Amino acid sequence: MICILLNCSVQAQSTELTKNFGIGSQGATPAFGGISFKYNGLAPVYLQAVGRFILIDAYSDHMLGAGVSYAIYEHAGKWNQARLYFSLEGGWRYHKRIDDNNDLIETTTLAAGISFGGELVFSLGGIPLGLNLGIGQGFGREYNGSASKGVAGVYVGAGIHAYF
Repeated sequence: MICILLNCSVQAQSTELTKNFGIGSQGATPAFGGISFKYNGLAPVYLQAVGRFILIDAYSDHMLGAGVSYAIYEHAGKWNQARLYFSLEGGWRYHKRIDDNNDLIETTTLAAGISFGGELVFSLGGIPLGLNLGIGQGFGREYNGSASKGVAGVYVGAGIHAYF
């Protein structure tokens, strides 16, 4: 189905794929992600901000992150653009929930990481659409009331953006 959509889109019209701004959705395991804004005007350096704010009384979940990417390889074809990049990213998360014992647990996490990824930008109905995927190493600190612990691990992130 995706191949048919891409084929029809490419045959329908040729679109300028080099755009400065993008909006979409970006996420990374296990808990970071939300609405994403990208700025491509400094190529080969790319800037991105991601955030979400869920305002439910007992289950608030807020996240704000940012990243700077540097493209180590870029290819601009007739119908698509591709880039491989390294990215340095950081984020903050505040999570409030009620556990099984009806205790309120508030957790704040500060994290940073480095990743390697790629993005493919193509035209879908005349709109430049970018799909990205990255894998990296993250580390940070989680604060839970009076307790604090270090967190680290491999994360996988993916996103989709419409450029304008």
